[in-house]
Amino acid sequence: MQYRIGIDSGGTHVEAEAWAEDGTLLGTASAGPGNSLLNYEQTLVNLETVIETLLNQNKVHECQLILAGVAGSQSANNQTVIEAYLLNRFSISVKIISDADLAMLKGFGYNPGILVIAGTGSIVLGQEGSKRYRIGGWGHLLGDEGGAYDIVKHCYQQMTQELNQQLEAGPMTTLILRALNYGSPTEAISDFYQMSRQQIAAQARILAEQGQNNEQFKSVIEVCANQLAQQIQLMRERFLTDKPIKIALTGSVLTHNQLLKHHVEEQVVQKSTVQFVTLEGSNAAGVKNFILEDFK
Repeated sequence: MQYRIGIDSGGTHVEAEAWAEDGTLLGTASAGPGNSLLNYEQTLVNLETVIETLLNQNKVHECQLILAGVAGSQSANNQTVIEAYLLNRFSISVKIISDADLAMLKGFGYNPGILVIAGTGSIVLGQEGSKRYRIGGWGHLLGDEGGAYDIVKHCYQQMTQELNQQLEAGPMTTLILRALNYGSPTEAISDFYQMSRQQIAAQARILAEQGQNNEQFKSVIEVCANQLAQQIQLMRERFLTDKPIKIALTGSVLTHNQLLKHHVEEQVVQKSTVQFVTLEGSNAAGVKNFILEDFK
């Protein structure tokens, strides 16, 4: 039985799936991080690991294609290098694309649509025929509105505003200290400057879990959601078609923070006719929608 291997290679982990021609899932595999911009060698090792696992589970000669969406590969400009390495290693046709393009394939194949990713950062992508559009995704210093890092940054900024007003026990300050186990605002702020982007972003879920009844936190979520919704609306305006557009939502924030997700959808539907869908599970399944003839 012929099959394809799809790989979702992200900054946290690599997830791979083997799919038969009839749509049957034949196997799964996972490994550590796979961002080729941050750690090229580690990414290669983890890609090899998941591929070997799936090839050992199935017949090697029946594998038609290895399609991997690798985070950082577009920015690092190393997609063709990774392709050549894996082709030489396994003697199987290989195609490397960005992790965002893989999510697009899973969301709507080659049909018109908008993909919204909000995890640690955020980006809005669109496709309409041969045209590709991008809004956002400029990193945590210049953008990433509505991503986890952005949410936490807004919360800390709100705390500093409370401190400026001499509100040592303001609602946001109280939430941050209690939820994140800090002894004082200065300790929290000092820690903020020493943590990595990923460590800061990880605080978003904790704050969301404990801030459901905190009005200041709700206000922060609404601000971040409105900024992300504005980017989606700007993307929608680039499309030529007047027909309803499918919008696929993915990423940890849009999956777990229902308050932000609700605000985003509410703002967008007020101005556009759209259909929202949430992409759950690994985007490795996008390999099922990949047109092999385009690759050949």
